[in-house]
Amino acid sequence: MLKERAAKFIVRQKLRKSEFSQQSFSAVMENISSVLILMPENEDDFKYSIDVISFFDKLNKEIKILTFDYRVSLLPLKLRGKVIEHGIKDVNKIELPNKNLISRLQKKNFDAIIDLNRSEQLFYSYVAFLIDAKIRIGFMKNFSDKIYNIQIANDETNPKISYKNFLNCLEML
Repeated sequence: MLKERAAKFIVRQKLRKSEFSQQSFSAVMENISSVLILMPENEDDFKYSIDVISFFDKLNKEIKILTFDYRVSLLPLKLRGKVIEHGIKDVNKIELPNKNLISRLQKKNFDAIIDLNRSEQLFYSYVAFLIDAKIRIGFMKNFSDKIYNIQIANDETNPKISYKNFLNCLEML
């Protein structure tokens, strides 16, 4: 509980300075060439979120997938080579990403970050905030107005429907 409070405090402090520049989202998908996809922690969400990765794969976008090292085997074979895995060694004492993981991610250039976590996951929210990208897309949740410049509302409890709605929103961009 104390670790979570400390992590939330640090994230809030970093997010205070966060502001987005004005930009047009009329041709978002056309202007994106590389995407970092943050996979959900929840097991059911993980299973249904693979459709979102397939969407970007069909658009021939350069994809990198950030997920736990033990979840890589759950991905289809053709996507496993696109994974940036993280494990216990990549988490600091307050369960946020450590400097090593952040520096590995910051070395790559991403046009977009897609956070597929439907509920608040400070680890992934912090990654989405720290990595420089023109477009950040995620579900509406705590801190989302400071992290994502495109937020997807989600009142659905069924993960299959949630990710189908997420895909529909992406297709409209």
